[in-house]
Amino acid sequence: MTSWRDALSGVAGTFRQGRVAPKALAVLDSRSLVRALFLSSAVRFELLQHLVAERSADELAELTGASNPDRLRAWLQVGVELGELRRRDDRYRVSGRRARALARGDEFLAAHYRSILEYQVGPYAELDELLRGDASTGRDDLDRYADDIAKVSLAATPFVSSMVRRLVAELHPLRVLDAGCGSGIYTAVVLEADPRVRVDGVDLAESVIVRARAELAKTGHADRAELHAGDMLEWLDRSKERFDLVMLLNNIYYFDGTQRREIYRRMSARLTETGELLVVSMTTPGSIAAAHLDLMLRCQSGTASLPDVLDLRSDLIGAGYEVVEELRLVPTEPFVAFRARPHR
Repeated sequence: MTSWRDALSGVAGTFRQGRVAPKALAVLDSRSLVRALFLSSAVRFELLQHLVAERSADELAELTGASNPDRLRAWLQVGVELGELRRRDDRYRVSGRRARALARGDEFLAAHYRSILEYQVGPYAELDELLRGDASTGRDDLDRYADDIAKVSLAATPFVSSMVRRLVAELHPLRVLDAGCGSGIYTAVVLEADPRVRVDGVDLAESVIVRARAELAKTGHADRAELHAGDMLEWLDRSKERFDLVMLLNNIYYFDGTQRREIYRRMSARLTETGELLVVSMTTPGSIAAAHLDLMLRCQSGTASLPDVLDLRSDLIGAGYEVVEELRLVPTEPFVAFRARPHR
């Protein structure tokens, strides 16, 4: 039974200590953190798909190879308190919207939550070492978690896809280069938008290209696309093809800021007389998500960083382009698109 006298006395004591609002905010923050950690661990150890049907803790332990049922029950109870799991006696099943989506195999959510433990937490946990260490060294997350990073970047897909479809309808390109194609989602968008177009896609990560080829094969348009694993600029130098549209979507920030103008120049040499370059990128400053991504990029080995809008525009102009169109694609984020055409 709750002792209201003791409870009120505790509340009064909290007020006397001061800083009530910060303490309340800290409690709310901790609840959000626990939810993220619970779902991240569930994805990492592939537990939720076993709880689509109601199961006991012992049944779950047998299915997953867990040898410590007490710890498993403690983990399950965290999910119950969060509302992500439902408990009836000693039987559990998914209940929350996030948990249900993950149990059904939502790839974007799975990549997002898996990346929290394996990628996003790292720069903050190792901040002291990263701040005091040599500027030339850093984390290797971009290589280790390339597949998950490619999936997480799909959050902006509806906005970018709409822009790509419109551009294909306006330009009627016959050859398109998807530079840094990642999962191949935008290669597929281009192929579906025009039955005549052919697309070359290039990405550094072999594992990402293998997956992209498999996904593209499901669309029925794979015969009009070639996906290549390797360094984008090296491939561009070897290729003798000219393109009506070159797309740099969600990847210019991986390149050193001092090298971006040269990258645009080299792409200009591969554009046809009427060809255009499309650059889409998160920029900074402007949102929590942008600041977080910029920190993660700067903590990697190399010189990755988000551009700001002014630098993005001036780099294109400095590389000999005319900016044809500039759009903010996501109303709540500094996520922009630049259409540019070389001066001929």
